Amino acid sequence: MNVIKKLSDTVYKFESFLAIILMTVMLISITAGVTFRYFFNSPLSWPEELAIITLVWVTFVGGSMSIKRQQAAAVSLLLDRLSDTLRKILLAIGFMLIIIFSVYVFYQAFQWISVPSVFLQKLPALGIAMFYPYLAIPLGFAGMVIHTLSLFLDLFTTKKDPLEA
Repeated sequence: MNVIKKLSDTVYKFESFLAIILMTVMLISITAGVTFRYFFNSPLSWPEELAIITLVWVTFVGGSMSIKRQQAAAVSLLLDRLSDTLRKILLAIGFMLIIIFSVYVFYQAFQWISVPSVFLQKLPALGIAMFYPYLAIPLGFAGMVIHTLSLFLDLFTTKKDPLEA
C-alpha cells in the first residue's frame, strides 16, 4: 500500500512538472501566433495546432491531478450527512467505479492508438503523427487509476476524514 502511495506521489510530481511545461508552451505558442498575425502581418500556421494539442494534454493531465488532490467535481451533500462507516463504504464504491471506468477508457484508448493508421495520420501544420496528441488519453487515465487506487487504499489505512485532502 505504501508503494502505491509513493507511486501516486511520484506520478503527481511528474504531472505537475508536465503541466507547467505544457502551459508555458501553450502561452508561447499563442503569443507567437498573435504577434506574427497582428504585428508582423505574417501569420504562422502552427501556433493554433500546438495550442490545441497542449490544451488536450493539460486537460487529461489536469484531470488526473484533480483526482490526486481530491478536487474533482463532486456533490458531497449526501456524504456530509452520513456516519463515518457509511461514508467510507460509499466512497469505496465510488472509488471502485472510478477505477473500473478509468481502466476501461485506458484500455480502449491504448487499443485505439495502437492502430497503425494513427501513426500515419499527420497534423497538417506541425507534421507530427497524431499518435502524440492521442497519447494524452491513456496516460491521463493511467494517472487517474494510480491516484484513485491510492485514495481507495488510504480509505482503509488512515484514521483521518476521507473527504479531506
